[in-house]
Amino acid sequence: MHISRFAGPMVLLIAGVLGAGIAVSAQSPVGRTLTAEAQLTLGDQMFAARRYEEAFNAYDAARDSERPGTRIKAGTGQVQTLLRMSLFWEAAHMGAVVASRDPAHAAALAVHGDSLWAAGMFDEAERRYDEALARDAREALALHGKGRALAARRQLVPAADLILRAISIDDREAAFHYTLAGVHEELRDFRGAARALDRYRDTVPSKEMEDLTAWAQAQADFLRSFGSRQPYELLTADTVYTVPLIIDDDRVKVRGRLNGREDVDFVLDTGADRTTLTPGIASRAGVVPVRTLQTAGVGSVGVGYRGLQVARIDEIQIGDLRMAQIGALIKSPSMPGLPRPEGAGFSPLSMGLSIEVDYGTGTLTMGRVLPARDFPISLPLRMQRLPFVRGTLNGSMPVNLAIDTGGTAISLSRRAASRLETPTARLVPAKVFGTSGWDPSAFLLPYVDLEIAPGVGSSQRSVVVLNLDAPSALLGFELGGILGHEFLSRFVVRIDLARGLVGLWPRPGAPTR
Repeated sequence: MHISRFAGPMVLLIAGVLGAGIAVSAQSPVGRTLTAEAQLTLGDQMFAARRYEEAFNAYDAARDSERPGTRIKAGTGQVQTLLRMSLFWEAAHMGAVVASRDPAHAAALAVHGDSLWAAGMFDEAERRYDEALARDAREALALHGKGRALAARRQLVPAADLILRAISIDDREAAFHYTLAGVHEELRDFRGAARALDRYRDTVPSKEMEDLTAWAQAQADFLRSFGSRQPYELLTADTVYTVPLIIDDDRVKVRGRLNGREDVDFVLDTGADRTTLTPGIASRAGVVPVRTLQTAGVGSVGVGYRGLQVARIDEIQIGDLRMAQIGALIKSPSMPGLPRPEGAGFSPLSMGLSIEVDYGTGTLTMGRVLPARDFPISLPLRMQRLPFVRGTLNGSMPVNLAIDTGGTAISLSRRAASRLETPTARLVPAKVFGTSGWDPSAFLLPYVDLEIAPGVGSSQRSVVVLNLDAPSALLGFELGGILGHEFLSRFVVRIDLARGLVGLWPRPGAPTR
């Protein structure tokens, strides 16, 4: 799994604090003698200085205010403080507290929506945004949240309109510009995306300048490197293409050609937000790196973070399909100590192509629009850099799951696993490696039920538990788990971007649980 983007100003991983609680007491270090408004100001100062526990406590004191505006701002500060420490579910709880205290105020509902989004509760978050906008159509936070939700459902033009409305109301909120940049990039307006990143860089709080502005500058430079070229330009007919798959050691591959000169066996990888190349392949194909960007995945290197080179592929050919001007990552420097060398990965979803994978016939079908087909199992798709579907753990706990054709097993994040009530059992360590090396904390969790549709999932099975903190931080919400080849290969799998759905057709004789 590769995710090649920071999540913006709302969420940052703070090493050493993850998993820690926030201690709030009547004898807060900041004291209770200041007025609520003064406590709010103090909280903002502590937040800007990255002194998050002190900020949280100051905001907590400010929530004693009799003024709804002060209470909501203080609650917003507490939610944002928890998000800065990647405490997603704790933030969702705090967001619910804010909304319950002031349910008639659109801003309070919008704050709850943002906290639900960060916990991966996308449907619930969107309902909160709708409720907020029904009370105040000019609530900027709700406009932004609703726009982000529409973008995840691939309704990009109305998403951009809502985010621009939010910016017209509050153009100093860095997160709004960041989200707009992402929508422009999906619309293939790279110049507009670069301009939005410039504005994002200018509005990031000063204490975060070093980390976030460096990334924003690198990403904007990369987008501008396309110049007047049309990103992801289809050179062949805008139709449907079917190519053979190569299934090798639980990895699904397709054969392609880069820049008309290098034949490559790509892993079909829906768990990456860009096509990936090795340094050798890039060199032989004449793919030149532009900048280095932060990426995240499973592994211990950089606590899951890894800086990789970003580049532009002039042309890629898969079967009869040819496309030009594709964004790519080069896995340089290479990752040492893995049981097999890193390979290249093909990410058709990032190229705007819907796909259907038939593991039985060994074929991949791709196209901007696929023919309509009724699937016995149809799931709503949320496209947030990666494709996500909703699942339920042990009958009651909701979880969002990335569909990763480049992965192997069903896995859960250690944060999701920590919230499960499972029978006491010896936890067996697992040897798992990902794009950021080995995950020394990985283990097998037994007796887990997972359901993504009635009768579809896994029952009382052991699942791999991984440290997914870094991908969660870069995505901006908690990544609950991954559905890999072991599960997906039981079905014909369609990921339909145009219709916003994931279709599953059980293969004859294959179990659905």
